[in-house]
Amino acid sequence: MRTMIRMSRLFLLPLCLGLLVSVGCYSNLSLGEHGQIDQGADDGSGGDDQNQGAAGDGIDDQDDGTGFGDDAGTDDELVDGDGDGHSATSDCDDGDPSVHPEAPENCNGIDDDCDGVVDEEVQLQSYIDGDGDGFGDDATLQLDCEEQEGRVELGGDCDDDDPQVYPGNPAQVDGLDSDCDGARDWLVTFYLAVDDAGEFCLNDSGSMIGDTGGWTTGNQYEIWLESGVHTIGIKGWDLGQVITAAIAHVEISDGTVWVSDDTWRYDPNPAAADETRLGWCEPFFDDEAWDLVLDIGPIGDSSNPWGDAPSSFPADSPAHWIWDHFPVNLNTQYLRKEFELP
Repeated sequence: MRTMIRMSRLFLLPLCLGLLVSVGCYSNLSLGEHGQIDQGADDGSGGDDQNQGAAGDGIDDQDDGTGFGDDAGTDDELVDGDGDGHSATSDCDDGDPSVHPEAPENCNGIDDDCDGVVDEEVQLQSYIDGDGDGFGDDATLQLDCEEQEGRVELGGDCDDDDPQVYPGNPAQVDGLDSDCDGARDWLVTFYLAVDDAGEFCLNDSGSMIGDTGGWTTGNQYEIWLESGVHTIGIKGWDLGQVITAAIAHVEISDGTVWVSDDTWRYDPNPAAADETRLGWCEPFFDDEAWDLVLDIGPIGDSSNPWGDAPSSFPADSPAHWIWDHFPVNLNTQYLRKEFELP
């Protein structure tokens, strides 16, 4: 009877083994001394083989959800030593809660916001004001956390030895860049005359400034201009159709003078429509097609009919009487000259 029981057990053993393996109940089965199934048999290593690594190295490869193991972060990513909400990897001083990437920058000699720059955009600018006009020389710029006695907040003074010169000065000072915009202001004096009559323009073909005056006296104008290229234009005409000429003298306070001479140009077709000379009284007008004037002679030349006139001109003016080369019955003419103020 006992023999039959053993044989039935041996007969059922393969079937049981197949079922156990198919449902994954055990990963390791062995028969005991009398044929019993031994679950989790000891392999002699001293431990349970069920949780061994793939290589059988005894290391648990499974993630147990604790945060420790192969997938855990570095220590620096977790540490916030000063409790300011930023870990040591981004906090440039993890011992000071007032210092972190989102902190406002204060003027204190510390990089509060961890951007690698100390006290940026929070320091006070100050300058030495040598002439007491409220503006300092940019070369004396100083950055501080507190206001400095004897210094001013505004720079940009282009001449810190002259109180008449400072940024935005509304007053024009002859020969100076009084508002520090890079251009000097000049009070330019114009002396003009035409035989018989005329008018003059300055940098604008569409607007005449005024009457030139006749040949005996002429006219004088004082006009503020800035450094750069300018154009003077004269539109003159003769009333008697006997002789026609124009004369001009331009002067600034440093003694520089421009006068009418044989370098001026005139329109070779003065009877043409105005559209043919658009911009003629403006700087950089292309006057290559215009002809050079006829030089009739200087003031006081006995060979011309005007003697020492015009009376409004400086006594020693080197200006010359000029006109075109046409017969006098073509009595209207346009004359132009560019000059550059320093």
